[in-house]
Amino acid sequence: MEFVDVHAHVESSRFEGDLKDVLTRAKEKGVSFIINSGVNPETNRKTLELSKKYSLIKASFGLYPIDSIIELVGQLDDDVSRVIKPFSVDKEIKWIEEHSKDCVAIGEVGLDYQIAPDFKEEQKAVFLKSIELAKKINKPIVIHSRKAEADAIKILKENNLRKVIMHCFNGKKSLIREGVEAGFYFSVPPVITRLQHFEMLVDLVPLEQLLTETDSPYLSPIAGVRNEPANVTITVKRIAEIKNLTEKEVAKQIYKNSVELFDLC
Repeated sequence: MEFVDVHAHVESSRFEGDLKDVLTRAKEKGVSFIINSGVNPETNRKTLELSKKYSLIKASFGLYPIDSIIELVGQLDDDVSRVIKPFSVDKEIKWIEEHSKDCVAIGEVGLDYQIAPDFKEEQKAVFLKSIELAKKINKPIVIHSRKAEADAIKILKENNLRKVIMHCFNGKKSLIREGVEAGFYFSVPPVITRLQHFEMLVDLVPLEQLLTETDSPYLSPIAGVRNEPANVTITVKRIAEIKNLTEKEVAKQIYKNSVELFDLC
């Protein structure tokens, strides 16, 4: 069986010292591709460097909603303890466009109303620029939509986006159905073994629109333990149980979805 992790952050400092071992474990489990998502200039460049160093890693360049307006919200400890340097969104978009041949997607980008509820319009402005970039260079777009699921789907539909990946989507059933009807894909993390919400999502979304992610080092199947790309196999196993299919059937379809969507051939 072949597997794909469509959303990871292996450039994280939490992988310093044993990244080669992490990648070896992924290969041993059958992972063929890891799409690593940058979130700002520093991580975009680290992602590019890793994609050139390791054939297993493919790059996705992003503009995380909080990072993009950090000069407005100020330094904070959201779900990651890190210092974010203010940067020019327009300059970074130009850099991404110049390196469009080096990436397979734009993301992660989107909206985060949990961390910055007072700056919705500013986030939307950056989001729209990210959407225009994805359309211009014809790349899939990976969406972060924490507590902003309805607005994210509305904006994506208004802008006629088709190659859309809803990463770690926590919206209600009606929004999941709306995303499915729009042709969006939903990437499912290994934390499905601990969160019933993702079991519900898998039940609602056709297998042809499902993808597997880890969001490594986050969203681990075991609380408090660092997540890693090899764990996409755990997600496939749970999807197979929910869909009443074999793991081989699920892995084959999700691999097909991923390869076609991200043009990984």
